[in-house]
Amino acid sequence: MSTDLERKNKKTVRILLVLVFLMFLFAAALIPLYDILCEITGINGKTKKDFSSLTYEVDLDRVVTLEFVTTVSAQTGLAFKADQYEIKLHPGEKVTARYTAKNRTNKRLIAKANPSFTPGITAGYVKNIECFCFSNQIFEPGETKHLEVQLMVSPDLAIGFKRISFGLTFFDITH
Repeated sequence: MSTDLERKNKKTVRILLVLVFLMFLFAAALIPLYDILCEITGINGKTKKDFSSLTYEVDLDRVVTLEFVTTVSAQTGLAFKADQYEIKLHPGEKVTARYTAKNRTNKRLIAKANPSFTPGITAGYVKNIECFCFSNQIFEPGETKHLEVQLMVSPDLAIGFKRISFGLTFFDITH
């Protein structure tokens, strides 16, 4: 009886170890899976599509307000702000938003900006044509950078959306 019980216990332990191993694999796979999902859906502004040659017929009958929200993660050491709080545009029109970022530390920083749109459903209708958020930004101690983003709102955006917030959050990724 005890050998049968030992055999069952060993089998249970092996099954549990395999499950723990599979959980670690799943957790490690979540990050690339999330990135793939974001690229496909455009969530969090992640996209690999090239919108530089994109053109729409401008809808002069509608006006949408793009509001610019800037934040920095805790202990990033950057001062970051939009040069304009908002821009009014017609769907189909390209606009350029300008930002100022300053390294307030005496250390070299490598930072990455993460874009987002609110309401979230509008993310698929705002085309991020050119953005400093597509690549890492290197800031020397005390350096100030003037950065630009080029955006376009698709005329396919539902008429009820009159205001969209475009947020950028800088994260310190210096190792």
